[in-house]
Amino acid sequence: KVAACKLKLRRSYRVILSSSKLKMTLQNGSVISTHSCSSTADKNNSLRWDLTPEEITHQTQRLIQRIKQAYDTVGSVDIGKVCFENTLQVIADAKADYAASRHVLDFPQYVSPCKEVRLASTEADKRLSDFDVEVSMRVDMFQRLIALQEKQSGDLLPESERFLGRLIKLGKRNGLHLSKDMQEEIKSISKQISELSIDFNQNLNEENTMLLFSQQELVGLAESYVNGLEKTEDGRYKVTLAYPHYFPLMKRCHVPETRRKMEMAFHSRCKDVGSTPRSQQPARDACFSSFKCITATYLSNGPLTLLIEIVDRVSMGGGNALISLRVTRRLSNIYQDVLGLRFQRVEDALVWHDSVRLYSVLDSVTGEEIGQFYLDLHPREGKYGHAACFGLQPGCLGADGKRRIPVAAMVANFTKPTSSWPSLLQHHEVETFFHEFGHVMHELCSRTRYAEFSGTQVETDFVEVPSQMLENWVWEKEPLRRMSRHYKDGSPIPDGLLDKLIASRVANTGLMNLRQIVLSKADQTLHTKDRADTAAEFAKHSEDILGIPATPGTNMAASFSHLAGGYDGQYYSYLWSEVYSMDIFFSRFKKEGILNPKVGREYRRVVLEAGGSVDGMDMLKTFLGREPCQDAFFQCKGLTQTFTEQTWH
Repeated sequence: KVAACKLKLRRSYRVILSSSKLKMTLQNGSVISTHSCSSTADKNNSLRWDLTPEEITHQTQRLIQRIKQAYDTVGSVDIGKVCFENTLQVIADAKADYAASRHVLDFPQYVSPCKEVRLASTEADKRLSDFDVEVSMRVDMFQRLIALQEKQSGDLLPESERFLGRLIKLGKRNGLHLSKDMQEEIKSISKQISELSIDFNQNLNEENTMLLFSQQELVGLAESYVNGLEKTEDGRYKVTLAYPHYFPLMKRCHVPETRRKMEMAFHSRCKDVGSTPRSQQPARDACFSSFKCITATYLSNGPLTLLIEIVDRVSMGGGNALISLRVTRRLSNIYQDVLGLRFQRVEDALVWHDSVRLYSVLDSVTGEEIGQFYLDLHPREGKYGHAACFGLQPGCLGADGKRRIPVAAMVANFTKPTSSWPSLLQHHEVETFFHEFGHVMHELCSRTRYAEFSGTQVETDFVEVPSQMLENWVWEKEPLRRMSRHYKDGSPIPDGLLDKLIASRVANTGLMNLRQIVLSKADQTLHTKDRADTAAEFAKHSEDILGIPATPGTNMAASFSHLAGGYDGQYYSYLWSEVYSMDIFFSRFKKEGILNPKVGREYRRVVLEAGGSVDGMDMLKTFLGREPCQDAFFQCKGLTQTFTEQTWH
C-alpha cells in the first residue's frame, strides 16, 4: 500500500461544490450493469469480499499450502538441470497466484465493517507474513536461482533477467549466502518485526477516540461541518480524530482551548498501547545492517541535507484555502482525457460496504479493459484512517500465458454526506484525491510480464513520483475550472479567486516542507539508534528543525503509521520524489499542454505501463529526453522565477 497523508494550509474561501452521492456519472454517461458485463467481471475480477472469519482462516491455510508446494517443486530440482521453465517460471506463476489470492484475506482488516472479519484478516496477515519470511529464507530456491543465472542469464528476456536478478539480490540481503546461525537470527528478527508492524497498524485502525464539545466551543466552524456532526442527548457535538473532523477544526475553530484539546488527543493516539514504535525498536536495531544495504538500491543518496538547505530559505506565508468540489466525475474526466482511458461504473458489484463503488477502466481507442478500481471514500469505525491506494490484484501474465488485469482500491476519509447536506471536499482533499488516484492509475496502467513488477512495485525513491506529478492539476486554472462549480447554482469560481488559490500554493511551504524533514529525520533516527525514546526524538527534531516544540505529554510517533507501514527508514522519499515529479510536470506537461493527450499517452506508455520492469531513472531519461534536474522542484517551492525557454533546453 502506498499512503499519502499531507497536511497543507491554504487560504480560506467557501465556494462549495458537491460530490454528494459520489456516483461517477461519466463523460459519456456510461454505466455497466452486472448483467451486461458479468462475464468480464467474473473472468477478470474474482475477488470476494463476503468471506466469513472462518473462511478467511481456512483459505489462508490452503493458500500457504498451495504456494509452498510450488516452491518445494523448485527447491527439489536437480541443480544441474535447472532451466527457466522449471525454476523462474514456476516462481513467477506462484507469485502471481499468491498476490491475487492473498488480498481477499489481508485487505479486509483495513476496510471491513465487521470487527470479527477485521480481526480474522489481521491474523491471516500475520500468518501470511510469517510464511513470507519462511519463503524469503529458502536456501534451496536461492541456490537454484544462482545456478540459473550462471547457466542461462544471457538467454532470458530483459524483464525475466531483471526478475531473476531481483530475486538473487533479495536473497543476499536476507543473508542466504551467510552462515546457518546468521540466517536463523535474521528469520527470527524478521518475524518479530512483521508481527509488531501488523499490531501497530491494527491499533491505529481500531482507534476511535471521540471528544464532546458544546456549540460555543465550535465557534468559527462552517455550518456544513457542524451539521455533519452527531449529537449527544444533552446537545453536545461528537468530534472524532478522523481527518474530516480534525483538520477543519484545527484550521477554523476560533476557540483556542478546543484546538488545544483536539491537538493533544490527536498526537496522543495509541501512545499507551504496547505495540508502539518504541517497543518495536530492539527488533529493528538487529536488522540495521540490512537496512543500510537496502538504501543502496534507491535512485539517489543523501537527500536530507540538501532539502534542509532548500526549505530553510522558503518564506513562510500565511492563510488557508478552502474550495470544495463535486469532483469525482470531473476528476475522472481529466484522467480519461489525458491518459486515453474510459471509466465505466460496474453496477451491483460485490463490495465490502454499501458506500463502495467499482469501476472498469478501458482503453479509449481499443475498448480493451485494462483494469478495475474500487472507491471507498468516507470514514467509518474500524476503517484505515488515512488515504491510500491498495493493489489487490497484479496486472501480469497468468500461468496460462493470458494477461490478468490489475485491480486496485482507493481508500480515503473524506467528509461524509448527510441526509441534509452533500459531501463537500476541501481543496487539500481534492489534492489528496488526485494523489491517491495517481497511484491507482499507476497500478492499473502497468503492463508487465511479472507480478513482481506490477504497478507501484518500483524503487522507493520513485514510487511517489506518478502520484505527486498528478497533484499539479489541482493548481492549474483549466483543470480547476473543469472540476469545480457551486453546488447550488452551478456557477464557476471567479478568475480572481482562482488566481489567489493558485498563488497560495507556496503559502506556508517552508513550514510544510520543514515538517516533512522532521518526520524524515525522526524516521531515520529511530531506525539507526540502539534504543530510542520515540516521543523525545520527535520533540527534539521538531524543536531543532521546525522551531516548534512538541506538545508535552504527546507522542506523535505512536500514530506515525509510516514507521511500520512499508516506509521504514524511507519516509524521506516523499520529498525526494518531488524532484522527479516536478521535473516531469514542468518540463513536459506545463510546456506542451497540461491536458495534452499526446503527452499524456506518452507518459502512460513510458512511465505507467512499465511498472517496475525498468529502472525509474531510465524512465525519467526516456520521457524527459535528458537527465532529470532539480530546477522545477525549486520553482514549485517558490524559490525561483518562472523558467525561460532557455532553461527548458
